Amino acid sequence: GLNGHNPAANVGAVSSKGFDGHFSYKQRINDVNLTVRGNITYSKNEVLERDEENNVYAYQMQRGYRVDQCKGLIAEGLFKDYDDIRNSPTQSWGKVQPGDIKYRDVNGDGVINDGDQVAIGATSRPNLIYGLGASASWKGLDVNVHFQGAGKSTFFTYGKCVWAFTEGEWGNIFKGMLDNRWVDADTAETLGIPANENPNASYPRLSYQGDNASNNNYRNSTFWLKNGRYLRLKTIDVGYTLPKSIVNKMHFNNIRIFLVGTNLLTWSSFKTWDPEMGDPRGESYPLTKSITMGISVNL
Repeated sequence: GLNGHNPAANVGAVSSKGFDGHFSYKQRINDVNLTVRGNITYSKNEVLERDEENNVYAYQMQRGYRVDQCKGLIAEGLFKDYDDIRNSPTQSWGKVQPGDIKYRDVNGDGVINDGDQVAIGATSRPNLIYGLGASASWKGLDVNVHFQGAGKSTFFTYGKCVWAFTEGEWGNIFKGMLDNRWVDADTAETLGIPANENPNASYPRLSYQGDNASNNNYRNSTFWLKNGRYLRLKTIDVGYTLPKSIVNKMHFNNIRIFLVGTNLLTWSSFKTWDPEMGDPRGESYPLTKSITMGISVNL
């Protein structure tokens, strides 16, 4: 190699397939002009060949999977009690307690470790992107709406927005995490709060960085894997153009009064932050909702 390093090379093969298209339909019904339009892009790929070492577990090879395929452990809820821990395979990231995340022993060797990581979810980049819009006008009134969406994608969440005390035992946690975590009966009685020993709680028991639980709970797994699909009302524009008889008296060519809304509504199973950002930490500046009113005047 050069200076002790192998030169970069284009090694491997990927099969990519997909399609894209758009449509537009216009119709006049009496005094109403109507237009409906849409577009869609779908892509799928598979790694056919890659210069990688053979793995003892074929399911951990990149060949046969998609580029940017999410991989991690399969979570099976939270440990209910110490009997549940004793009757489960050993998890190799420190001592676990009730309320910690329980993982599946994929290879059946009785130990949960990195050998149990598999392809989970979809890819971190959306395989499906689409848009749908419509516009209508009647005399001086006009309305235009545009929806956009994405699908066939998943992403891991991590960091201070979803992991408790990532800045140490004196760090902060979000209220949603506090209210929806696993809480055993003894702790609940001591703190005077409701117990929540639900193995399907939204968050594991509270722990801080350096605790064994952080090594076990904060691993890439289906527990932290979120669906990236969403549908958003991107824009809505409502306007009214004044009649020519009025505009001409004002010595103008055209006057339109309008109201525009942006990012007003979003439908998604992921509620913690904006799914369109695709940010695993939730620390990026969010897209803003806005409502704008104005007047357009042509001289």
